[in-house]
Amino acid sequence: MKSSKREWNYDSPLGKLIMKLKKLATAIEVKKGPSMDIDDVQYRWVDDRIQMMEKRKNGVKGGRMLTRAEMSQANELWTMYGK
Repeated sequence: MKSSKREWNYDSPLGKLIMKLKKLATAIEVKKGPSMDIDDVQYRWVDDRIQMMEKRKNGVKGGRMLTRAEMSQANELWTMYGK
């Protein structure tokens, strides 16, 4: 099997941050359960940030790191859903 052009390495600081955001998205899904709206604002916010950071990790145009305000927002969401 031919290896992919880009290898997924979640051992880097960026990879670890992406994994934490994925864990937050899963926590939101679990907490809200099957009644969660498909367009849930908080879940979509986290999902958009994951996609944006994966673009950065893969070197695709349009990706960027989280700002300080976005990290604070993610921490607030984690306080609500992660514990």
